[in-house]
Amino acid sequence: MTENPSLDLMLFTAVIVLVLCIAAIYIFSGRRQESESDSYTHALESLAEGNPRLAIERFKEASDNIAAYIQLGDLLRDKGLYSNAIRIHRDLTAREYITIEQRQRILKSLLLDYKASENFDRGIETANQLLKIQRKPSADTLKYLLSMLERSNLWRDAYNLVNKHSGHFPDYRKQQALYLVFEALSFQNNGSIKEAKQRFKEALKKDSTCAAAYYHLGKMYFEEKRLDDALQQWKKLCEKIPSMAHITFPELEKTCFELGRYNEAVSFYQDLIANNENRLEPGLALAEIYDKKGEYDNAIEVLNLLEEHQESPVLIARKINLYFNKGQYKLAADQSRTYFLNGGTRNRRVYVCSNCGHKSQTPLWVCKKCGKIDSYNLSYHS
Repeated sequence: MTENPSLDLMLFTAVIVLVLCIAAIYIFSGRRQESESDSYTHALESLAEGNPRLAIERFKEASDNIAAYIQLGDLLRDKGLYSNAIRIHRDLTAREYITIEQRQRILKSLLLDYKASENFDRGIETANQLLKIQRKPSADTLKYLLSMLERSNLWRDAYNLVNKHSGHFPDYRKQQALYLVFEALSFQNNGSIKEAKQRFKEALKKDSTCAAAYYHLGKMYFEEKRLDDALQQWKKLCEKIPSMAHITFPELEKTCFELGRYNEAVSFYQDLIANNENRLEPGLALAEIYDKKGEYDNAIEVLNLLEEHQESPVLIARKINLYFNKGQYKLAADQSRTYFLNGGTRNRRVYVCSNCGHKSQTPLWVCKKCGKIDSYNLSYHS
């Protein structure tokens, strides 16, 4: 103790005040943390109960909880408020003292924001940032990145990504072949014919069953009046991928007609019928040729040979037309009844995107509506 009692009293009072201040700060901080924790818990409960509006309000109350902010942004994205979600997640990336795990979680949410809003440039940039900090590339990140590269028509980048991470893509050679085809078509549209042909041939080296490469290379040769070369490509497609042979039939017949060798198409269809399991499409095509030539009996005979397809609505519809052309109206009427009982269809060559339902009269390998790759029902299913 000092000899000055007033000084001792002042010192004692100061210590008491300091202790009270520390206690107050501790209590206030604890209550605040407890309050924020409660808000976060209540937000999750509201989300689970299907009350997103209340969840948003409670997430906002958990102001210093990074996980709460991430989920708030995710919730706003799910509600279609993409710009709000992007702003929240982007602001989180600027915070100091966040862990690697938190940064990865934030970037993944930001990536999904950009993808949902179709801001693919920023999405691709974010995905690449995420890959740099991941110890092992995430399958989801690669999937999202590849999807955005495809939607952006960045075929070479997509090719390189699949090549670098081939272990994540079981059918990577088929994918790469398609990317080369799409790149070839871009070159062709820009008048770079030599480069286009080179890419088509690279695609076939990568995947000898790439129907798109045979189909489009044949069309390129046809446009150049190299009709025999075009015919050769389409015949190769039929040989390599019999289930998709039918997509070449209109072009193949047109080429044979221009060459003055229409009977060559007849012989070709006869070979396909004799040597392949999928006989319906070449049978219908051959019957159509006979129909055009007025050889109705030959056409009906071909259709009758397809025993396993006699209840096919398309085959029955063709028979109705043939019997009507022959003047056999009773047989046509009988076939009409069978046709409707079997759920008749008006058009057999309609290709439908399995992702969005877009329909096309010509074969496509990338959907014009949703951008999905290889999503059309190009293979024939008996």
